[in-house]
Amino acid sequence: MVLCLVALPVFAVLSIFSVKYRKLTKEAFDCLFKTVTFRKCRSGLDNRIRAVLTGRIIRLSPGIAKIFYKNYKIFSWVLFILLVWSFYVSFIGIHNYILYGNCNGPESSGFCIFDPTGSNSRISEIDYVIPANITYPVLEDDDPIIGDPKAELTIIEFGCYTCPYTKNAESTVQKIIDYYNGRVNVQFKTFVIPNHPFSTESALAADCALEQGKYYDYHKLLFDNQEKMNYDMLISLAGSLGMNMTQFTNCLEDEKYKFEVQDDTFMGLEAGVPGTPTFFIGKSKVVGPKPFKTFKNIIDEELKK
Repeated sequence: MVLCLVALPVFAVLSIFSVKYRKLTKEAFDCLFKTVTFRKCRSGLDNRIRAVLTGRIIRLSPGIAKIFYKNYKIFSWVLFILLVWSFYVSFIGIHNYILYGNCNGPESSGFCIFDPTGSNSRISEIDYVIPANITYPVLEDDDPIIGDPKAELTIIEFGCYTCPYTKNAESTVQKIIDYYNGRVNVQFKTFVIPNHPFSTESALAADCALEQGKYYDYHKLLFDNQEKMNYDMLISLAGSLGMNMTQFTNCLEDEKYKFEVQDDTFMGLEAGVPGTPTFFIGKSKVVGPKPFKTFKNIIDEELKK
């Protein structure tokens, strides 16, 4: 009986490609149906499967074949438990992918079979041990807000201006702000990635732009010109926005907001940020440039509170 249960999904898949397995699928299903309706299954399919498997194993090792034949019910139950477990894991993976764009949930950046390229989960990682006891990040008056400052809910984003995955998330961030139309905004905190050239400099430059009330436009230009990033470009972008160039250049050269950038990065480390981009929506963490639906599911729950 148990072998029939294990064989049913296998035969069902094989029957798609071969007619000979359709009869076996029907027989296995009929046996299962009779069993669940408390009728005896007399097909003998499990014994035939047992005999076929034993015959194949005996070619490799008569001793193992003998053990299998005597204990086939135990092996059958092990296979059945593994089958049920695989179905359960697959269901959880599909459920998570539908809701969060990743098989392992919104906080994961690991491999997902439904997203083999990793487009929803890639991050620029930083090499450090995530603390066991994390401290959730807090809103700060000196960090910029993207969207309506009076919004009901603020998402905290830790990002890096030279991180391609943070750039990939920008369109989703803008979609969130547009979709919720004043109910949700984003506070962007710079998170320095040490092995990214100009990660620190671009973060300092963004704060210098904030000082002159040009943060959002400069923020956008940094991502638009990410591939061409260099020190001269940081200055020329400021000029294109009509900033006071003496003030901006002095601010950048003096590293005026060095401790602000360091504090934001340190806050991210304490919060368990594995890399960029990472978002905090209430107590929920979203890692990587997840699709809009991932954020929507979490945001909608937060707005109900």
